[in-house]
Amino acid sequence: MTRTYQSGTSTLTALDRVTIGCRRGSWTAIMGPSGSGKSTLLNCAAGLDSPDSGQVLLDGRDISGLSDDVLTRMRRTDTGFIFQQFNLVAALTAMQNVMLPLRLANRKDAGSAATDALTALGLGEHVRHKPRELSGGQQQRVAIARALATQPSILFADEPTGALDSASASRVLDVLRVLVDEQAQTILMVTHDPAAAARADHVAFLRDGRLVTTLNGANASQIAATLADLETVR
Repeated sequence: MTRTYQSGTSTLTALDRVTIGCRRGSWTAIMGPSGSGKSTLLNCAAGLDSPDSGQVLLDGRDISGLSDDVLTRMRRTDTGFIFQQFNLVAALTAMQNVMLPLRLANRKDAGSAATDALTALGLGEHVRHKPRELSGGQQQRVAIARALATQPSILFADEPTGALDSASASRVLDVLRVLVDEQAQTILMVTHDPAAAARADHVAFLRDGRLVTTLNGANASQIAATLADLETVR
């Protein structure tokens, strides 16, 4: 994929001929210095943005040229998205937040699917609680339950632990690891945290909009060292 943006009279290249794949049932982390193209890559992969050239294939289907209406329907059924700031509706309970996308997709089993997702994430006792009554880690698990309730082909995570303390972040990462190992969930995650990236199977590093290297099964120290090299070597 290539993706550019206009800034006044200048053209900024956010992604420069990047090719990356996510194997089904695996967890891939995307890292890189600020401005390297991480968020643009995630947004294009999730169908929230469109590349200038290239393809985005989901289960073999090119989604990069689909209409907004088709993309909206696809996001309700085929993809899940976890945001750093949770994006929960404050006036709704945990159950209602998880049911919301299911109802938009006209799922008749919205209630049971939401209950199953919340229970699987250890939130069965909090289904009637509103976001303000939950800890940050619990709110993020509600957001994960909302993303998983539609049984998406791939789960996109944008800094999912960035707003959490270390203990809550560790619990959320444990949940994601279990989803991959026990339910064969595919995850593509952007993170700045080497400890979070070390939970993934693969780590892809971007710099200046280009994919420069990948690591498989690396620990946090190896990931941090690679990231430091990218931030200092130009």
